[in-house]
Amino acid sequence: MVRSISEGGTRGAAFWLIVVASTLGNIVNSSNSPIIARIVGAELPGDDALAGMLVSLSAFASIAAMPLAGAAADRWSVRPVLIAASVIAIAGLVLVASALTVPTLAASRIIVGAGNAAVATALTAWVVAEIPHRERGRALGLFGLSVWVGLALGPPLGDALYREIGQQSVWIASAALQLTGLLIALLVRTRGPVKVDTGAIPMQAPAEGLRGWLVILRAVAVPGGVALAAWASEAFMIAFLLQHLSRNGVASEGIFGAANVFTIFAVSVVTARLLLSNLTDRLGPVVVTRWALVMVAAGMLTLAVSESFAVAALGGMLVGIGYSPLYPALTMLATEHLHPRRRSTGLGVFAALTSVGHALGSLLGGFFILLMGEAWSFATLAAVLLLAILLLRDRRRPRLR
Repeated sequence: MVRSISEGGTRGAAFWLIVVASTLGNIVNSSNSPIIARIVGAELPGDDALAGMLVSLSAFASIAAMPLAGAAADRWSVRPVLIAASVIAIAGLVLVASALTVPTLAASRIIVGAGNAAVATALTAWVVAEIPHRERGRALGLFGLSVWVGLALGPPLGDALYREIGQQSVWIASAALQLTGLLIALLVRTRGPVKVDTGAIPMQAPAEGLRGWLVILRAVAVPGGVALAAWASEAFMIAFLLQHLSRNGVASEGIFGAANVFTIFAVSVVTARLLLSNLTDRLGPVVVTRWALVMVAAGMLTLAVSESFAVAALGGMLVGIGYSPLYPALTMLATEHLHPRRRSTGLGVFAALTSVGHALGSLLGGFFILLMGEAWSFATLAAVLLLAILLLRDRRRPRLR
């Protein structure tokens, strides 16, 4: 068994094994969704509306599962939650592989969505629990790359399996990847019971019951609200940018096609995260969050007025650079003042709010466009992100229980 994450930090094998396990889970998540639209209508009765509903079930299940997984990790530790969540996700994949019907596919989306979200929460909680505070921003930034690698590899893998072998192979391969991720994570040793370093601040036992949840919600409220706005903006951009650029005269195909703005966006996120991985630890999460929101807002405003690929590419790059440190900075803000035995729960609530943001961004984005058009919708979201800066306070305060 590999030594614990806390012993090697971000340079140790244990940390990178957890990153690999997370990457496999994200490949599973992103490889399933794109083929559902192809299955519905071809192999199952239904239309695009049914396909969209089936895809969305996973997101709604994840919103419910994340806080529960965090609370379970605080109570029973990360490892049993990781095992249980992985088994649940695998069971959902086996279900649809054994019998493809609309009800089994719907049930599978709920089960896999909940299980995979719980796995992601448990793995993130593992990193937060064992990485020292001075290195936590860098660790969360590098760990978050697993999402982008999963998004890059998952859809092509799912599409290739579906075309070459058939839909059943997608579910079987996904179950195998989910199991492999679990086995890799189980190679890593946990460091045992958390030792609470209180410094000069006396700390009592964490509050229980309803009061404990209220303490968690108070700690997560501001960073979670900022994250909701940020991830709603990202979801809106993903859903409606191509339509906006096409209407503004940007070609849809070719090297300078609108779709490649997303490539620039993704490359900017990954590159900036690698180059600026220590930024949150050096400057602090509040300062980094403020500048990140300014950068994202500038990118959204640039996209709002884009009438050429060059301007749109600049906007995509600004948005990508802005989003790069946002997740680690906001995650630290949501959890750093919580008692160590409440951090996983806080992390689960925070992660659920990012998922709510994703859901709202695409769901309400269409109504925004009907009311004011794409350009003004992008500009409005930029204004919301700038206003969110006012919620942030850079002050020292005692850790919450």
